[in-house]
Amino acid sequence: MRSRLSLFAVISILILAWKVIAAPPALAEGAAPFYVWQEDVPSDAGVLLRHEPLEEKLVLSEASAGVRILYSSHGWNDLPVTVSGDVLIPKGIAPEGGWPVLAWSHGTVGVADLCASSFKGRSGRDIKYLNKWLAEGYAIVSTDYEGLGTPGGHAYLHCQSEANGNIDAVQAAQQLGLNLSRRWLVLGQSQGGQGALCTGAHVAARESELDFLGTLATAPGVNWKDRFLSGRADDPNPFIGMSLYLARGFEVYEPGFQSSKTFSDAAMGLLPYADTLCVGELIGVGMKANLTQGQSLQVVPFGKAPGTASGAGKMDVPISGWTAPVYIGQGSADPLVRFEDVRNFSADLCSENVSVTLDVYEGAEHSGPMNQGFDAFRQWVADRFAGKPAGDSCQEIRTKR
Repeated sequence: MRSRLSLFAVISILILAWKVIAAPPALAEGAAPFYVWQEDVPSDAGVLLRHEPLEEKLVLSEASAGVRILYSSHGWNDLPVTVSGDVLIPKGIAPEGGWPVLAWSHGTVGVADLCASSFKGRSGRDIKYLNKWLAEGYAIVSTDYEGLGTPGGHAYLHCQSEANGNIDAVQAAQQLGLNLSRRWLVLGQSQGGQGALCTGAHVAARESELDFLGTLATAPGVNWKDRFLSGRADDPNPFIGMSLYLARGFEVYEPGFQSSKTFSDAAMGLLPYADTLCVGELIGVGMKANLTQGQSLQVVPFGKAPGTASGAGKMDVPISGWTAPVYIGQGSADPLVRFEDVRNFSADLCSENVSVTLDVYEGAEHSGPMNQGFDAFRQWVADRFAGKPAGDSCQEIRTKR
């Protein structure tokens, strides 16, 4: 009973972390047409289609300006799509060569268009984190991801789609005339930690004039197939909301998956909430439902349901193809991302001779490394832009595997 109570205490903290600073009413009334592109989508990815100033409330306090962008990309099925996002510019005068660029790959916000960060705003946790980077003199380029804000379903956790969204946002931002450097690095948290890793894995296969320097990921979702095969029928399932988001993602890109053959009637009754509620609100609904795994699923564990193994394969981060170093920060007490999964993934990268630094924060939960590790992250990022060689912790990772 004690462990279950502590888990729900952790969830309450996470809900506060996910609480979004709401956008002003005028945004909800007037911005939606911005996200709908009426013309043919260019076959070339990374083309800036339109842009407009962000509303003042959405411009972070350490930014001098913010711009909402709509750009071309390639979706989960490799077809042209439009994706939205935003760009934040630091205060002061750009250094020689332009503002160094950090692509921000955000964590789970929801699957409804109204949850898009460029429309709704960001959580207090993310605002604090990004303001720190802006204060260090980095421009922030953020994707909303495919299907968030723009037409079509959100390909939640689809690795290639997330990578494309990040890469193409950086390319589109170059066309704004904001004196951005062509050198960039990607960072992300949770879903965005996975998205950042996906970007690092796929960027080398993309022809680009931009200079990619590395990947910084905190609490990244990895090793999905094994994760889906864990769990017992009597385990509490307070994160049922995340499973519902995942179901909507699978319905976009995994034809073998059907929610009606996966979830119980009780869980299916919650599924419509996923279409309208952003993450903090949906997790709250899941907590109130108080379902176990057995009460949520027709088949336990989730990974035995039809289509889930194939879907997980489209979420997993490739181990090969990396050309730039990686820094991962992970909490040992994270209830959403298992430390052993992150450690094993890091060891697999090391086996491919990727330069990997893994920092473990003892007792830290899902959001902890973002702030606990910032000083180390700041130095690592500065070293990448300074052209210094990256060290790694691969020997230690292999030893502790």
